[in-house]
Amino acid sequence: MPVTVSAVSYLNTVPFLHGLKQSAIAKSIRLLLAPPAESAAQFEAGQIDVSLLPVAAIPHLPSCHFISDYCLGASAAVRTVVLLSNTPLPDIRTVYLDRHSRTSVLLVQILAAHYWNIRPAFLPFDPPQFPLKTGEGCVLIGDKVFDHETQHAFRYDLAEAWLRFTGKPFVFAAWVSREKLPAGFLQSFNEALHYGITHIGEAIAAEAAHFDAALAADYLTHNIDYAFDEAKRRGMELFRQYLEHGAVLKSVNL
Repeated sequence: MPVTVSAVSYLNTVPFLHGLKQSAIAKSIRLLLAPPAESAAQFEAGQIDVSLLPVAAIPHLPSCHFISDYCLGASAAVRTVVLLSNTPLPDIRTVYLDRHSRTSVLLVQILAAHYWNIRPAFLPFDPPQFPLKTGEGCVLIGDKVFDHETQHAFRYDLAEAWLRFTGKPFVFAAWVSREKLPAGFLQSFNEALHYGITHIGEAIAAEAAHFDAALAADYLTHNIDYAFDEAKRRGMELFRQYLEHGAVLKSVNL
């Protein structure tokens, strides 16, 4: 019975996908791709064995196991998780939230309340309606940011804002399993991910030929930080503490 593995369907996972497909465990896994919120829902429903899980979903699980030295993280600007607006930050009255995200829509609420000191209304944004009107902002995540990042007067990078607010890097998603897995599988899985992130050019050519190669390489090497190190674990724990202490709105229906 293959191990069902779910990953995010964005450019930032290309090194992971390539590494897994090139590895010795490729024949023993079933690899699925989905937007972050959908991937989290599949894992919570018991449909997935291993997931690159949005960290906002982790506190809701009865149990899970971190299984890798790698994650989707950022130690500086991440570029593809942003608040866009044509209005200066203090004057934003409404923020529309990308339905594909859980973690980012909670992160923006924490930043609004505790760092930016603004109190906008938060509403679902499906489908996105551009151009944004005066007083409006929107949180966008993933590859679609590349199409919109230069079309707005203001762009606020959420990972960069979190770093300035807390002094800590941010983890958007981490590799977790539902049950404990054999040590041999975990070693092979980790080695596969390592291969992908140390062969980014090769991964882009194999999995992301439709992207501009220079843009993809710059993004994957300068914006995404894959190491699931102690600093990121501390940042992830701080994010969890904000969630547990009710630092975000509970009424946003996404």
